[in-house]
Amino acid sequence: MFIAATLSLLSLFAPQNGSAAAQDAKGVLAAREQKTLGDKLRKYLSDEIRYDTSEGKARAKASKSRRSSKAAFDKEWAKAEKKGVIGSMPDLRAVFYNCFVPGKPEVGKGNFYTRKIKGTDLEYGLQIPKSYKEKTPWPTMLVLPGGSNGSWEKPADYFKQVWAGSTLAPKSIVHIPMLPKGLEMDTIPDYSREGAEMDEDKRIGTVFGSFGYVMNNYNVDRERVFLDCGHENCGYGIRLASLFPDRFAGIILRDPIKVSDIRIGNLRNVPVLALQTPENADQIKAMEKRWADKCPGMFTILPAKGALPHLESAPEIETWIADKQRSMTPMKITLEPNHDRFNKTYWVGILLADSLQTADPDKLPRVQAVADRANNRITIDAQAVERLEILLNNDLVDLSKEFTIVINGKAMKETRRPSFRQMKQRMMNRNDWGYLFPVSFAASVPKE
Repeated sequence: MFIAATLSLLSLFAPQNGSAAAQDAKGVLAAREQKTLGDKLRKYLSDEIRYDTSEGKARAKASKSRRSSKAAFDKEWAKAEKKGVIGSMPDLRAVFYNCFVPGKPEVGKGNFYTRKIKGTDLEYGLQIPKSYKEKTPWPTMLVLPGGSNGSWEKPADYFKQVWAGSTLAPKSIVHIPMLPKGLEMDTIPDYSREGAEMDEDKRIGTVFGSFGYVMNNYNVDRERVFLDCGHENCGYGIRLASLFPDRFAGIILRDPIKVSDIRIGNLRNVPVLALQTPENADQIKAMEKRWADKCPGMFTILPAKGALPHLESAPEIETWIADKQRSMTPMKITLEPNHDRFNKTYWVGILLADSLQTADPDKLPRVQAVADRANNRITIDAQAVERLEILLNNDLVDLSKEFTIVINGKAMKETRRPSFRQMKQRMMNRNDWGYLFPVSFAASVPKE
């Protein structure tokens, strides 16, 4: 995979064979049919990426290979489509799972290395497990290093403090970005101030730019990415996760602070682990109360061991993350943007809404969405939103039947034809094999 896909990622803003959901439900394909289709898809996507990123004679050669692998996949897909594969989420998850082909590791296994990304000013640290195999997706820790007043620990130094010798390190890819010197992370931007938007873009770009590169070149398990936040980075970690909640299986806060000025509704499906000390107990108590109201069941408190950043707490952290896995189709979601440009989560996106900078503080843009598959219904309650988009698959509604969309009390009966091409393109744009939505539905919010 290539740096071009990293830029696409920025613009959007234990290993197993198939997801748990795929294993728990019965599909329309036999296991051997799933494997055959998945192998052909993997070859086709690999050839397509090679074609898209090649030039000259190499592109012509890649074009021939791409046509061949596409034809082979299309033939197999046509057979599966007759059985209804597009409507079978267990089969789609099994076929698309691990569908990208990473290259050979650029760094040695089992040690921590610092690298720069060619053609950029991005620098990051990376450890891949000694037992890493590129054919297997690995749980991944995206680590925001600790620091003070805009002076940040170097990735190699912070790795020694938090991960070296821990029981978790040999089981995970560990990625630590080099944070911008002199730029505080926790500070909530005042977008009326000149340069605030640029600073926030730099924060996001530094973290996701290098992580996108790692995700494109190593086999990161998209369902098991954890955000690990250090001193003076816990507030930013919450803010970052609120912008991209559907990227994370969980958040670890090693030195939590109160985040009363950050809207947290987007995190109602993202587990949070807060390490508590006598010094931060009051902050955590306030957070616990707020999470209980907005994100019930998603906040766990762990008594911290040792000094910051609490290396001794690694076994308990490992126990906490063991059963955590992202779902792209939670049945109930809340969308409360903290930024006008980052206003999508899971299967709902805002297309047009009042600006956060000018809206009444009591009437900021907000969407609450509930999927009721038993009644084939999606119910949307929207505030200060003019137009929105809903992505659908057969986890949420039965697309073979008429379904109902209710927006602010107004019901609409709808039918949509699932599209493999659109589903595949969305998945490729996000570089995320769990992002499987063959139907999109855009609608204006009824006026009161």
